[in-house]
Amino acid sequence: MTLTDTKIYVLILICGLLGACASTPPPRMTLDRAQEAIAEANAVGASDYAPVEFDSAVGQMREAEAYYSKRDTRNADAAAAQAEVNADLAIAKSRAARARAMVQRKTDENARLRSELLGEGGDR
Repeated sequence: MTLTDTKIYVLILICGLLGACASTPPPRMTLDRAQEAIAEANAVGASDYAPVEFDSAVGQMREAEAYYSKRDTRNADAAAAQAEVNADLAIAKSRAARARAMVQRKTDENARLRSELLGEGGDR
C-alpha cells in the first residue's frame, strides 16, 4: 500500500465518522431547561396560584416537543424558551401568593394578640 492509498483510506474514514455525527439528534438543552422550570413550577403549586401561566408553559412545551420531533430546532428552541419564561413567571406568582397569604395570617394573628393585650377580647 502506498502513501496515497493510506491517505485515501484515512479520508474515507474521516468522512464516515463525520457522516455518523451528522445523524445524531440536535441537542435538547433549551427543552430540558424548560422542562425543569415546569417541574419546579408544579412543585411550588403554580397550577393553583398561577394557572394561566402554568398552563401556557405546559402548552408551549408540548409545542416545542412537536417542533423538535420534526427536527425544527429553531421553532423548538423558541417555544421552549417561551415555556421556560412562563414557568418562571408562574413560580414567581406562586411564591408571591404564598407570601401574601403568610403575611395575612401574621397580620390577623397580630391583631388578635393586640386585642387580647388591650383587653378588647371580651375574655376577662
